[in-house]
Amino acid sequence: MLKEINGILANNFSEFYEEIKNIAFDSANEEYPTSLEYKMYNFDNIANKIYGISQELMPCSPDGIYIGDKIYFIEFKNGRLDTPDKKRNLRLKFAEGPYIILAKILRDAKIKFTKQDFFSIPKVGIVIYNGKKNPSEVLNFRYESRFQLNEYNYTLYDQIYTFTFSQFEKLVLEGKSPFEFFSEEY
Repeated sequence: MLKEINGILANNFSEFYEEIKNIAFDSANEEYPTSLEYKMYNFDNIANKIYGISQELMPCSPDGIYIGDKIYFIEFKNGRLDTPDKKRNLRLKFAEGPYIILAKILRDAKIKFTKQDFFSIPKVGIVIYNGKKNPSEVLNFRYESRFQLNEYNYTLYDQIYTFTFSQFEKLVLEGKSPFEFFSEEY
């Protein structure tokens, strides 16, 4: 099913295949928290296109999606994640994005699948955050999930990882990342 999903994204949403630095752009502060030029799909823009409704009614979505050996859902957070509401909204992105928005993409493309087919798609969640604005979350290159995302490990996702922007960039640039898309060339 991963090849079918990748084909749907390539055929229907190619205009949203963007550089990571643009997907991570923080419009509130007018800054790029990363300069990485590797590409993935802008999942927020895909959601906007398929729903075409107000932000208030649209399901929450992570910023990026990449299809490799698994589906990677990526959320970039340049701001502080210091309130229960912000952490709740972050968790909601990782529930609604794949389980509502991706399912709708497949249904709209007339892909037949069962609930079991859909839940068996290997999924990884990744949060990339500003370590300077969230210093209590930085634990010396230990990547287990933070921001109250632990409950999603091995339930909704095969794994959820959290990285600071600097950790993420270092892994990508050194080619030491365990994730397939970090080492691909575009």
